[in-house]
Amino acid sequence: MISVPSVANFNLIGGKENGMAKKKEWKTQKYYHGPAGAHRRAVYKAMGYTTDDLSRPLIAIVNTWGEVCPGHYHLDHLTRTVRDGIWKKGGTPLEFTAISQCPTASLGEPMMRYDLPTRDLLAFDIEAIIEQQIFDGMVILVSCDKVVPGALLAAARLNLPSLILPGGCMEVGSCEGEQVSLSDLDEIIFGALPAGKADLKKIELLEDAVCPSAGACPIMGTANTMQCLAEAVGLTLPFAGTARAVSAERLRLGKASGEAIVKMVLRGETARSILSAKNLENMLRVCMALGGSTNGILHVLALARELGLEKEINIEKVDHFSRTTPGLADVRPVGKYFLPDFHEDGGVPAIMAELKPLLHLKAKGADGRLAADWVKSGKECLQKGRRTVRTLDEPLVAHGGIAVLKGNLAPISSLARMLNNTIPSHRGPARCFNSQEEAVAALKKGKVKEGEVIVVRYAGPRGAPGMPDIYALLATVVGMGLEGQLAVVTDGRFSGFARGLGVCQVSPEAAVGGSLALLKDGDVVSINLPDHSLNAEIPDEEWKLRREKWRLPQMKNAPGILGLFAVNAEQAHQGARLVAHPAPWDKI
Repeated sequence: MISVPSVANFNLIGGKENGMAKKKEWKTQKYYHGPAGAHRRAVYKAMGYTTDDLSRPLIAIVNTWGEVCPGHYHLDHLTRTVRDGIWKKGGTPLEFTAISQCPTASLGEPMMRYDLPTRDLLAFDIEAIIEQQIFDGMVILVSCDKVVPGALLAAARLNLPSLILPGGCMEVGSCEGEQVSLSDLDEIIFGALPAGKADLKKIELLEDAVCPSAGACPIMGTANTMQCLAEAVGLTLPFAGTARAVSAERLRLGKASGEAIVKMVLRGETARSILSAKNLENMLRVCMALGGSTNGILHVLALARELGLEKEINIEKVDHFSRTTPGLADVRPVGKYFLPDFHEDGGVPAIMAELKPLLHLKAKGADGRLAADWVKSGKECLQKGRRTVRTLDEPLVAHGGIAVLKGNLAPISSLARMLNNTIPSHRGPARCFNSQEEAVAALKKGKVKEGEVIVVRYAGPRGAPGMPDIYALLATVVGMGLEGQLAVVTDGRFSGFARGLGVCQVSPEAAVGGSLALLKDGDVVSINLPDHSLNAEIPDEEWKLRREKWRLPQMKNAPGILGLFAVNAEQAHQGARLVAHPAPWDKI
């Protein structure tokens, strides 16, 4: 096992250190100090706080703890360490809870439509409480897929001194002498079991083995991709993106985060003072080098638009970085190793050390450091040995792990993982479905033929609505032993667990008249990852005739927040945010 430097070895910068004087004023002094603040203090005194407590910087601890998701189950305990750090540095912690969820329960079901909207719902949740209750800074504890990006959107929107404290990764499971994770069980349940090829005893053993602890599943799925990207963009402390969920190291990170947020308040350092275009470019580079989830790109684009940086960070920049950033992380589901192995090699700082020539080294970090400091610590880790982090000279792949594909089926963009675990191209007749449920049912009944391209449309931000995860379909393909024989194209999303050749986030989506809406069964579809292309072999004149005849199908049942997405969601290449005034879909 390789030793990773403790966060305790990174001296937190603030106060009078490095010649910086402490700030003598903070936001809540206006509202909680003096006679005019008596009615506000009275409410908190009902809960045991004192006048002295309320004279300090008031720090919100946003705790997304819950019992519906192992990634968040341990956060209630982790919160206590954040409290300790805040008290220690002269702040007063005030905790409230916010939503969290795990989409596993709704995989392959219509309820999956609620998955992405929880990102925006969490951002609204945090926004409303922080603005109404009035705080000086906040630490947001998060772990899983849509919860981490929801926290990033909230931090960008509120522009307070802000830190993200990721919950960390789960331990790796063990079954019959093999290391396993939840994705191994998923592929059996969705593929081998319906085909009558599953070992029922093996399913029983895996059920008790694949999730051995709290934390995010220990592969480079969306949850761990986003925890790593939160660190890469500078809103966590070093190594916070990869340390194990259940560890003394994670507890020390909690205390250190509590100390750091108070110092950020005293320095007047807000989220937007950190989240520059250079930071988001570093974030994108790291995503490409990790071979992270395609969801990571969606969330980076959403964050860029939240910050008003869409001219600097957009799908064209993603395409450029895809072509110029090598894939370096040998981590499952597309590599050999697990997240704890990656952490022991140095985690995000180690990847950044290898990416040094491609990074903005003067980009700020939330603890008062620069990206150069992450690079320095990562280099020290790599000098002790490595398994999971390849070099720039000998990468896992010469290009980024995510490709942007364009063509007459994706005039603006689409995304695909482009790594060694999948076939690089596929050409075959289309089989079109208007929902994932229809596609999975047809596949299980043997109605999809080898060589075809399964097209799932009206699964985008407005069409589904909610842009559901189509992972259950790819898991079925892989579990049935059809990987490499079929391809999937959709305007929905794919989980970071997904393997096989799949193209997702086709933009514009079918529901706004995108090309997927015009496809017919039997049309030949060509996917070419090396050429970054996605096309249907249809004459231009035929395209024109079909477009003239196309009419939007009747909207699917969309209660509550889904109804809002059906009207107010932006397109995938814009981050698929829920906004009051969506930008025209043909705008980058």
